[in-house]
Amino acid sequence: MEQQQVLQAFDEYKVYMESLQKTLSEPADAYKPIADGKWSIAQMVMHLAEWDRFIRRERLPQMEQGIHLEPLPEVDEFNRRAIDKAKTMEFPAIVAEAIEERRLLKEQLASATPGQWEAVFYVDDKEMTMGRYFEDLTKHDAHHFKQIDTFLT
Repeated sequence: MEQQQVLQAFDEYKVYMESLQKTLSEPADAYKPIADGKWSIAQMVMHLAEWDRFIRRERLPQMEQGIHLEPLPEVDEFNRRAIDKAKTMEFPAIVAEAIEERRLLKEQLASATPGQWEAVFYVDDKEMTMGRYFEDLTKHDAHHFKQIDTFLT
């Protein structure tokens, strides 16, 4: 993905998050699992926010030519902490945190030079660029948005 496409997708993420607050007129609905054994909307939104924070703090500073990124944290444990955190917060605060984390990530990406955007680095043994990495992130967003939309309809 081109840099401007990612930045545009991040703008759309904000619009989507803001729409959730309007769509969920009953705050308790944000905490209902979307299906048996699945997370709630609040938990999914916090999951996205926590991954954005991790990417912004831990991944983005390392995305340089030829670098092999550190292994991911234990994903199941990371996600469990995110969904547990959601249980302790009001939904508007969760959405605000998700919007802010994405805004901060967008701000950093907006300042990336073409050379930084195109630099090849590695995640495990997979060759990546910022464009490929953040295309995957937008696909991850879309996966969760589809789950949420299906639940809400």
